[in-house]
Amino acid sequence: MRELKFIYFNLFTTVKDLKKNIIFILLAIWIGFSASRVYCTYFEKKEYSSSMTISVNTSRNGVAAASQNVSDSIQLANKVSDVISNPTFLSVVSEKTGKPFTSHVYSVQYTDTNFVHVSCTCDDPNKAYEELGIILDNQEQLAEECFPGVIFSIVKNPHMDIIASHKFTDLILEIEYSIFSGIFAILLIVILSYFRDTVKNESDFEHLLGSEAFGVVYEEKHDKKSDKDYFLFSDHTTSYLFNHSFSQMAIKLESLKRTSDLKSVLITSVFENEGKTTVSSNLACALAAEGNKVALVDIDFKRPTIHKRFKGFSSEENHDLAKYIKGDIDFDQTVQFDKESKVYLYGNKKSYKNSLEYLRSEKFLKFIKTLEEMYDFVIFDSAPCGLVSDSEMISEYVSTVLLVVAQDYTEVDAINDTIDNIGSEKVLGCVFNKVGAFKRSIKTKMQSFE
Repeated sequence: MRELKFIYFNLFTTVKDLKKNIIFILLAIWIGFSASRVYCTYFEKKEYSSSMTISVNTSRNGVAAASQNVSDSIQLANKVSDVISNPTFLSVVSEKTGKPFTSHVYSVQYTDTNFVHVSCTCDDPNKAYEELGIILDNQEQLAEECFPGVIFSIVKNPHMDIIASHKFTDLILEIEYSIFSGIFAILLIVILSYFRDTVKNESDFEHLLGSEAFGVVYEEKHDKKSDKDYFLFSDHTTSYLFNHSFSQMAIKLESLKRTSDLKSVLITSVFENEGKTTVSSNLACALAAEGNKVALVDIDFKRPTIHKRFKGFSSEENHDLAKYIKGDIDFDQTVQFDKESKVYLYGNKKSYKNSLEYLRSEKFLKFIKTLEEMYDFVIFDSAPCGLVSDSEMISEYVSTVLLVVAQDYTEVDAINDTIDNIGSEKVLGCVFNKVGAFKRSIKTKMQSFE
């Protein structure tokens, strides 16, 4: 299990996961709201309130009179509001009426006035209204015994509440549960995103993989006006960062060639859709742009795709590499030259199920040696290691191997197993591909002016 360290966290991949799972987040919010709505509707005890408003005034000689001092009436109303909701007062009412109070009586003084709001709340709206009426009907007697010298006047008559008094509170509860459910879903996605054991950062190569990052290729956005579903260095339509990454890798390979016997490079990946063909095609173009004579060979016999990327690749099948291995055509007929990229192309348009028969043949092994003698660099685009054993077998006959690793795609264990199967001494490094970053377009524009 991945350790809990900040260096393993990647904000871009986390936000990407959140965007992918936006429907799940919205569903969680809807479930939280619906669950709280069901609870409030069918399981929560409903309460209804009946209320009235009274004014509190002083009396003189038993005759009602206006208050001589407004502040006295306000202070008196404050005391009355405290007494009405007091259990002792309610017991007096019960004794007078012979009926126990089942409602919760609540009273509050309106600020800086002699008005008092009185309400009775219980699970039966009729009961709440009835018990508030008891207080109203006995107000004069209650005033004489509990509040001598005070007269209660009705400002607002009691009314029956047919809608549950806590309906607004229920709405708040439903909103709170919705927010909580949404936050829970977001946290769950963030946690799962973090602990998914894939390569998310360049530093992961040092800490998690048995190889280093040979190059980093940032994710390129498709042009809506273009019908192409791929990017090619030689088209001059790709971003600065995209081209720069392949130029840097080309310079590294040139440097290694001067100090070692590097002639051929096998480009592979663990699984499909990691961008191995994009890397092999553009790396060949970048090497050719540096003045090297470069051959690009498509040895993915099951799913060949190189022919779709270069205009110089003939639409005819008479140039297929498989036909040469079978002896149907000569060596000179297999090569095709792309004028735009200045790359020599070898490959197939047709898919072949028995690819191992071709790759294991002596003629193909001699073909590799011949290319290494003819060209400065030979780039082999092979099938994914996780699907077939073609790449592992061919890796024995090439100078070195570059493993394409897409960001947050393949599990670390699978990548390490592939490196071990090929041989760590044979793997030159990994190309960290499809790397996403915030504000990359701004950075691209800034660097393009340097």
